This record gives sequence, C-alpha cells and structure tokens, in this order.
Amino acid sequence: MIKNPYNPTGPADPRYYADRDELLSIFRNNVKAVTVTKGITKPINLAVIGQWGMGKSSTLYKFKDILENETDGARIFSSYVSLKPSNCKNADTFFACILETLFRDYETTVPLPNKIIQFIKDESVRLNKWKLKKAGASIPEFERIEEDLSAINFKNTLLQFWTKLKESKFDMVVIMLDDLQYVLSQDNGEILYDLRTDMQSLSMKGALFTFVICTPENLFPHMRTVAEPFTRLFTQHELKPFDIRGTTEQILKPLDVEKIPLKLSKTAIKEIHEITNGHPYFISLAMKHFIDKIPEGTLSANKFEALYPDIMEYFAETKFNADFEKATETEKEILFKIVTLKEYEFSPKDVGGRSKISYVERLVSKGLITKINRGKYKIYTPLFADYLLLKTDEPAK
Repeated sequence: MIKNPYNPTGPADPRYYADRDELLSIFRNNVKAVTVTKGITKPINLAVIGQWGMGKSSTLYKFKDILENETDGARIFSSYVSLKPSNCKNADTFFACILETLFRDYETTVPLPNKIIQFIKDESVRLNKWKLKKAGASIPEFERIEEDLSAINFKNTLLQFWTKLKESKFDMVVIMLDDLQYVLSQDNGEILYDLRTDMQSLSMKGALFTFVICTPENLFPHMRTVAEPFTRLFTQHELKPFDIRGTTEQILKPLDVEKIPLKLSKTAIKEIHEITNGHPYFISLAMKHFIDKIPEGTLSANKFEALYPDIMEYFAETKFNADFEKATETEKEILFKIVTLKEYEFSPKDVGGRSKISYVERLVSKGLITKINRGKYKIYTPLFADYLLLKTDEPAK
C-alpha cells in the first residue's frame, strides 16, 4: 500500500503545516502573554487573508493544534466555526451558528468541569427553543423571541459563558470563524457591525476572547467599506505564495513525518517551486501526483523532466477544466486576451477598455482573476495562464 500524505482537497494535517513562522509566532506569543499575565496583556484578534488555496483553513487547524499541545498547562477553550452561505442569511442564523458550534464541537486543553457542561446544556436548550419560520425550508430562518422570553443574546451568552469558565480557572477563549466572506455574499454587512459591537463589549467587560477570521484577500478591503470599524479590531496577516524555503518545507515535511522513502533533488524541488509559483495547493497537487508515480527512490531532475508533460494534464483534469467552464464565452475571450499580453499584470484597458470592466470583475468573483490593487489585475496563478495558452493553441473545432 502506497502512503500518500498530500491532500490538496482539504486542510493540511497540522503536523505537515509549513512555513508561516511569523504568523504562528504572533499567535503563540499572544496566547502565552495573555495566559501568563492573567489578562493584563489583552488578546489580539487576527484576520488571516489570502487567495484561494493559500492555506487559510489549514492555518486555523494549526492554531487548534497549538492550543491543544503547546500551551504549557494553560486552560483554553477554543472553537472552530466553518461558515456557509446559509449560516449568514441574517444576524440570527449567524450568531446561532456560532453558539451552536461553540456548544457542540468545542475543543479544550483540559476536561470541562460539570458546571460548564451544565451551562452548555442549558444554553443549547434555549437555542433549540427558537422557532423555525419555515419548517422544512432549505435555508432555516429563525424568529427572534422577545427578550422577556429568554431571547438568545450573543454578547450576554458569551459573557455568562466566560464567567463560568473564569470560575473554573480557564485563561482565555479562542473563536475561529472560517469563510467569513459569506456574510458579504448575502449583503449582510450589518452582521459585521453587530459582531464588532459584541467583540468590543466583551473586551470592555474583561472577557478574554480572541477572534480569528479567514477571508479572501480581495474581500477584506470590502469589509472595510461596508463596516469600516470592524476591520480595525483585527491584526491583518496575508498568506502569500511560498518562497523556495517554504516550498521545500511543504514538500519534505510530510515525507519526514510519515517516513516515506522518497528523496527529491534540489533541482526537482526548484522545478516544482517554479511551475507552481510557490502556491501551496498546487505544490500539494504536484506532490500527490509524483508520489503516485514514484512512491520511493529519488525524484531526480531527469525523472522530473520525464513526468512534467503529464503534470499539466493532471492539473487540467483536477482543477483547470472546471475553472475554465465557470467563464462565459465573453469571459473566455477576455482570458485568452490576457494571456496573449505576455504581461504578469494587466488593466481593463488592455483587454477592451471600460466596456470590459464588469466582465473582469465577474472573473474576480469567480476566482479566475486576482485584483492586485486599484485598476490592476492578474490571472490567479501562472499555471492557469499556461493552461489558457495551451487552449489557444488547440485547433478550432
């Protein structure tokens, strides 16, 4: 049985997590400072941003691993919340999702005392008493119960929860919200204002909560537009493609952890770095392919050269064909125009002027183009540009 630890379709195993030393140090150091000083040093909130496939979700799982294994006896309650569009339909569904996850899928460094378990049970009952407006609806809609009928209040519930945790000598709480961009896809920017207000209230009351959010880098500025005070609460850290050191670590770490007898020459590692441009998803995808082809021995420069022609075909089958089909015929024409420019960056005027701006923005929303800054764009990865160039060389049908 061939062991293949590379999994490009999901978050990386925390044991394989590569690079990002600065971000991990920020997180570790703040957790340590908060717990050692008993809250004199306040928790910071982190916004982990980056384009698709850069490892945002993997980073949250690495944070969870740090909280479980590297806290030197500190008592920390943490929760990972994976958001979906249906969770962000309105403020009620959003905050109910967080609380339900907090009370159902919690992770702690130590067992929970009975008093906290009972509090969770009681609050879960209150959540379940919320009425469904549309029974059997594909997207649940909650009806807010009047305050005197024990309405769910996110801030108050968390404050009560913190009181119970503090009584049991817990040091802090870490709440991680993955895919927060779905709030914006539902045009619910007011949710961010509500969350901002609750986060500030928790801090003012001395509750030691750290919030970590993940969102694509092009949408974080949009959050600033629709809810500017919200973004000021976060220390922003953008995940960018790896340099050669990071690529090397992502390639070798799973092999070392799993003791897989495959060696890679420095030339092969350099070639993988260059064809993937240090993009974590494509590094993982390439290594999955190579392990399947050469489970042991040495991936030399010559072997890499022999395998290279079918790596692009593998990328196309796994990713690029589906990406290409997202585009309309007009959008495909724009993509072909972009790659014939032979420039890393472009502006709408390079592909047809103002009349094409709306199409360029649609390609951004579909993840096929990345906005660099105002008026400047690029194909989301050079590999997709190479794929498009190959498509332009195909004979017309």
